[in-house]
Amino acid sequence: MKGFLLGIVAALAAVGSGVYLVSHFGWYPIGADNAPGRLEHALASRAMDVYADRHKPDGDNPVAPTEANLTAGAKAYETHCALCHGGAAAKISPMRDKFSPPAPQLINKIPHDEDAWLFWVTKHGVRMTGMPSWTGVLSDEEMWGVIAFIKHSNKLPPTVEAAWRMAAATGAATPASPGSQAVVSNSPATR
Repeated sequence: MKGFLLGIVAALAAVGSGVYLVSHFGWYPIGADNAPGRLEHALASRAMDVYADRHKPDGDNPVAPTEANLTAGAKAYETHCALCHGGAAAKISPMRDKFSPPAPQLINKIPHDEDAWLFWVTKHGVRMTGMPSWTGVLSDEEMWGVIAFIKHSNKLPPTVEAAWRMAAATGAATPASPGSQAVVSNSPATR
């Protein structure tokens, strides 16, 4: 029994020493242009999925997918999300592979995740991925509207599709400066 316990202690010491050496000598590639390893990807993906599942709000999306709500969601998406997640101008963002892990392209491949799960990720962000928390930038209603837009982006009414494309063409994808609220025009010429 004593040998077994010593073996466990030695194994834990070896793992701890290995982690220390890798981090202390800079052997772990931290650049966003370095793909995460399989173990890192598996552990981080699982941790995110389980955590968001446990903390997401109950219920369905409170924002109905009406033309007005989808248009507002499209404009907010184009303003705040399209640069990283793809938009009306380019379904695949040129920024996609500049993140580690790559940013999901939400317009090119609509996520199958529940709206509440997407809301939690949008509201709180995801550490060490580049996905920020949108709390204090967008209201909960705006975040739900963006999610409604994403989930319906492959079957938009023509008026919403036109407003979304116009928003992309007129530069609605220019994010607000840090610390300021973005102003999205209510005119038809402005995602």
